[in-house]
Amino acid sequence: MIADDRAGAPRSRRRRRRAGGLARGLIQALAPTERAIVTREGFAYFGVMLVLLAAGMLQQINLILLVATTAAGPFVASWFGSRAMLRRLAVLRRSPGYIFAGDPLVVDYTLENDRRRMPALALFVEDRLVPAERGAAAGATPLKVFFPRVVARDRARARWRGESPRRGKYRFQDLDLGTRAPFGIVERRVTMPMPDTLLVYPRVGRLSRRWFQLQRQASENRQGRRHDRSAQQEEYHGLRDYRSGDSPRWIHWRTSARRGELMVKEFEQQNEQDLAILVDPWLPRTKVEPEQREAVEQAISFAATVCLETCRRQGRRIVLGWTGPVPGVIQGPASVKLLHELLEQLAVLRPVNEGGLAELIDVLPPATLRDALLIVAGARPLNLLEEAERSSRLNPTAARGLSGRVLAFNAAQGDLDGLIEFDEEETRGLLQQRLSAAEADRFATQDERRRGIFPAEPDDDGVIIEETVTPDGPPAWRARRGGGS
Repeated sequence: MIADDRAGAPRSRRRRRRAGGLARGLIQALAPTERAIVTREGFAYFGVMLVLLAAGMLQQINLILLVATTAAGPFVASWFGSRAMLRRLAVLRRSPGYIFAGDPLVVDYTLENDRRRMPALALFVEDRLVPAERGAAAGATPLKVFFPRVVARDRARARWRGESPRRGKYRFQDLDLGTRAPFGIVERRVTMPMPDTLLVYPRVGRLSRRWFQLQRQASENRQGRRHDRSAQQEEYHGLRDYRSGDSPRWIHWRTSARRGELMVKEFEQQNEQDLAILVDPWLPRTKVEPEQREAVEQAISFAATVCLETCRRQGRRIVLGWTGPVPGVIQGPASVKLLHELLEQLAVLRPVNEGGLAELIDVLPPATLRDALLIVAGARPLNLLEEAERSSRLNPTAARGLSGRVLAFNAAQGDLDGLIEFDEEETRGLLQQRLSAAEADRFATQDERRRGIFPAEPDDDGVIIEETVTPDGPPAWRARRGGGS
């Protein structure tokens, strides 16, 4: 019985292989993935061959007929040789899951030759990146790489690099592997199904100092008093000129002595107030100007930058809302996972001509309406008090209180100019840099920051200025290098 089973196993494998070969042949016959195309050079070559054949037959010259029939050899060799060239080859595509608009798009292709002896010659890979949504303004992006030679039992890599498309969701279509070897007369292609998606996030930059000043002023107005900065200093932001009313404790004496004028340390105020970013991607139904579309894109880019900056640190709740026929809201504690959800939503957000801020207020969480700082970015003028009063969830008193906690920016009127600074470096590196900075913040304790340990200026040769404050004495500073005394 055991011998019979061993003998029957190879026969069953052969049957399965034959059945698989028949199935593949049937599928290729119904939906062929391989096709041959005569190139322009091939048509010219075929035309010259026909002329020689016709001339030899009309003139009854055997030498010309011999040349014409001999010329058919390369044509036949190209037809069958190109098919043999594509056997036992595999292609892999490696694409990023997401990129930011404005960054270069890099896609790597790997061609593997599994043949024992025959190398793969003059192969090309053609790919297409198309919008996943119908009616998207962006067109298809063609991608093509070339492999001159891949030896047997080896692999080769090629990289395509180009400009990224506009923000949105895209998908890769089926990939084509082709060759014109050996003579360039016939081009043979094999279609390989390799579905994949790509998210193009909105372009982001750095929030300028003017934005932090506006946010600080809004928080101070909300509380009706100035915050105690000694308890709110979270990050050393930079230096600025001394202004009347500034505390002498925050004077950077080294820089002040070097420049001959008083310079004050400025901190990025970090409180735990919830933040709601409301995007109004409104455009008129007809006669849309290019400037209006650019204003909407600027508003979305500003919202993405604020989301990225807010998600650097944990502890705050962030809410993203957008207007439209059906307004939507995404909320949660600041984190990397939430950041990608927010950027994905902003990537696929399309301009609308319906809906308003009042309908969006109706779907916001109650805690957001009660305590959060609201940032509204759009491309049309809005009367915040009227929109709040139109909401079915707010009475007149709550509407007036809400309007006092709103920062509204009309991109069409230039309100966002000067709030974002764009760098030449890739945004993906900026995201990694900011996330690593958020991780580094965990190693700095609150006591150290309250004691006033700040990094020095770039030209201070690595010296750290440490401030010590006594209850009944003036502040004192001492310099230490590299963390030692």
